[in-house]
Amino acid sequence: MNNWKHVDPAMAIQGEEVLRRLSDHGHQAFFVGGCVRDEMMKRPVMDMDITTSAKPEEVMALFEGSIPTGLQHGTVTVRMNGYHFEVTTFRTESGYEDFRRPSEVHFVDQVEEDLKRRDFTMNAIARDYAGHIIDPFNGVTDIARGIVRSVGLAEERFREDALRMLRGVRFASIFNFDIDSLTWDGLLAERDKLSHIAMERVRNEMDKLLSGPYPARGIGLLMDSELLHYIKAPVDLSRLDRSVLSLLDKLPQTTEYRLGLLLLLLGANSADADHKLRAWTYSGKVKDRMTRFLGLHEEVMNHLSKITKDHKQGLRSRHLREEWKLSLLKHGVPASEDWHVIHRLLPQSFYEMSGEEYLLLKELVEHAEEWRNEMGVYSLKELELSGSDLLRVTGRKGGPWLGETMNWLLRQVVTGQLVNKHDILLDAAKKVISDEK
Repeated sequence: MNNWKHVDPAMAIQGEEVLRRLSDHGHQAFFVGGCVRDEMMKRPVMDMDITTSAKPEEVMALFEGSIPTGLQHGTVTVRMNGYHFEVTTFRTESGYEDFRRPSEVHFVDQVEEDLKRRDFTMNAIARDYAGHIIDPFNGVTDIARGIVRSVGLAEERFREDALRMLRGVRFASIFNFDIDSLTWDGLLAERDKLSHIAMERVRNEMDKLLSGPYPARGIGLLMDSELLHYIKAPVDLSRLDRSVLSLLDKLPQTTEYRLGLLLLLLGANSADADHKLRAWTYSGKVKDRMTRFLGLHEEVMNHLSKITKDHKQGLRSRHLREEWKLSLLKHGVPASEDWHVIHRLLPQSFYEMSGEEYLLLKELVEHAEEWRNEMGVYSLKELELSGSDLLRVTGRKGGPWLGETMNWLLRQVVTGQLVNKHDILLDAAKKVISDEK
């Protein structure tokens, strides 16, 4: 049929071939969940899950090279011409002892029984080969109305899998939907169960929320529900200023920019962030990026205060320019780019500073990129004089003096005191060494 409009056509052809083959061998088979939902919402469909009456061993017998990814739960990954499809047997679940995974799975014969175990009505819709819809819980209507609603009793669904509470908030955020009142009541009643969920899974939901189109809505719902108070590494959102949450939506649609602003709005410093991000299971790469950004922010704020106090009006711009460049050497260019993107959005009301300091900040935001580009060099390896050159010419042994001298040269070049030429740098280094003797 291939009557999908928001799916890679080649993937749709292969997915329909899976359904056709299952049907030809006497089994029921349907597309289900997110692919059906996203097609209805005219959103790009990234993968296509399939549910079937066929048992896992029957699926594997029909599709050579399939992978038994979750036989205990009835799931087989079918490979078709470069595409992968998760094919799961109709099932019911029970015995959720850890508020996450079922201890008992029973295979059933009817797709409607399988759809009863799904989290939200928008995800409990099936579609057959011909495009006919099976929608026992009115998910199509809820999508049209912009409603996130639990399948059946919300309390039961959330006790089965506590992560569903965060998924519900994430769906409301990404789709700009409302949460059904009974679903919201169930969420509030069962939110303490989130303490059983691994932080990796919580963080994954938060990353998806932050990288979506309406993160401010999601954070607002988290504030209202206090869900993050109940996770293994709790987050207190109560101090957030709701009036600036909308800035999250204006940042580029990546987790790191939104996470950086969120940490800033929470009043976190670089040390706080290091601790929090470890607890939230972020990678070392993300942790390093966030701590460098916050470290640069702290340093800039200190410089603004110091320059305003110590320098007359006419000298402030020059010192601001120099301090910005030296801070970039310490914290790195990526941190300066993050700082610039975020501080271009923040209103004056965010800052606790004098009018003079704010004028300096505005000047820095205006010229940050220009001054960064002026630097020319950003690390020791870009100097035209190397440490080995200096050792060879001076005949001295290595030691702390070498690093101190090379870093001094880098600072002089960056602030325009020296030109990055081998002979000029060598003469300056010799003078410094001679003066120290």
